[in-house]
Amino acid sequence: MTTDRPDQYLNSIVHCIEKSAKKIVFIQVEDSRTEPVKLNLLRANVYNLLENLSAGVYKYYTGAFKDKVVHLDTEYNADDLAKLKAKYSLCLTDGIDWTVERVQYLNLRPYISALGKRKGIIVDVTSVSKVYIGDIFACSLLENIDQLYTFELLVQPDFDKPWKTLIHELAKGQAYRYTNLVETPIFKESNKSILLRTTPLLLSIVGTVLFVAVTLTATLILGFSSVFIQVVSTIGTVLGIISFFLVYFPVRGK
Repeated sequence: MTTDRPDQYLNSIVHCIEKSAKKIVFIQVEDSRTEPVKLNLLRANVYNLLENLSAGVYKYYTGAFKDKVVHLDTEYNADDLAKLKAKYSLCLTDGIDWTVERVQYLNLRPYISALGKRKGIIVDVTSVSKVYIGDIFACSLLENIDQLYTFELLVQPDFDKPWKTLIHELAKGQAYRYTNLVETPIFKESNKSILLRTTPLLLSIVGTVLFVAVTLTATLILGFSSVFIQVVSTIGTVLGIISFFLVYFPVRGK
């Protein structure tokens, strides 16, 4: 989390709740490079903004207009206002768990790895600091995270009327996209390239270990002068050389 302005989180959250999400987790990476966000306050502000909107009101929680309230019945006709209120009311059910989690920067990879093991998890990076985007992408690639999303606004934000940039105003596929960043062709190709590089190395290491085990066992039984032992030793040496080259000169995908 990089900002305490609730609007930037609301669109992704509402989108996911409408797709049956039952738990919303606000995550803070604790690191000296970024200013920490007050997570509990942020969670409360997002939830309160949802309550405001469900009542037909928009409230500013940060900035020069902090605490200012706009009654949306002056902005929408009765039918549109009713739809707006109903949309946000659905996000306030008791069946949705709202929580916060903090993770130390150096524990980011194991944390993301653990996230990947949770069924149906979506990692949303819409409001993540650019400082951590590279780290999150790298961890997602290594840990096979396949649900890494961002809420992409396709229109210019209306800073004078910020409620116009909330999801009730955005027609799906026209004014916003909820994009899975690990489903892009380049990301998929990168994933394949890593597999191509690591698989031969792992196979050679496993093969070397097996040959060493066979060699030691056969030596104890047949002795050092056996032709079989000499052949196995030669093969083991070749595998060792191959492993060396795969470490320093990895196979590259086309």
